[in-house]
Amino acid sequence: MVEHRLCKAGVRGSIPLVSTMSRRTLLVPALGLLLSACGGAADPAPATPSAPATSATAAPTTPAPTTAATSSAEPVTTEQDCPYLGTTTVEDVVGQKTPTVTTTGVPGGPPPSCTFAKPNGEAALTVEISQVADSVAARTAAVERVAAIGGTAVTDIADGGGIAVGPSTVLAVADGTLVVVVTVNQESSLQAREIATAVVGAV
Repeated sequence: MVEHRLCKAGVRGSIPLVSTMSRRTLLVPALGLLLSACGGAADPAPATPSAPATSATAAPTTPAPTTAATSSAEPVTTEQDCPYLGTTTVEDVVGQKTPTVTTTGVPGGPPPSCTFAKPNGEAALTVEISQVADSVAARTAAVERVAAIGGTAVTDIADGGGIAVGPSTVLAVADGTLVVVVTVNQESSLQAREIATAVVGAV
């Protein structure tokens, strides 16, 4: 009877022990998982340092080189009225009809040269105007223009020059830095002088 009770008591006493151990056995893995999770949250993996940002620097802009014009503009010939000498004046002075008038000049340059042509296309009168460095060079150019064709001095028109009378009369005078050359298709110094005086007064 005594042993039977003890066995029962032992059995009954062992039940709580087994139950307690089972609880401990279940709690240990659970605690391990919890600690592991908590540890992962508290100790995150170190972040990889990012490369420092580099500021973009614009390359300096070099202005395109400017190219200076190396050649002068070409003269342009146009059929139009002469800007400083009227056709009616020319016809009255030279006594010939000049229905066709052309001008030749460089845009932005000195006054253009003018040619007054007869109906058959022959030039009755031509006025050439050029520009030189200074007034001394202009007078020299005017004298040299007629010197080779037997010219004589002209002192009463503008800054002076020379005239050569012949089948085609040529008169050249200086006007400041301009050189004015009048060519008439007649042997007449009077006509050349009158035209030259009108041109110098207009330019």
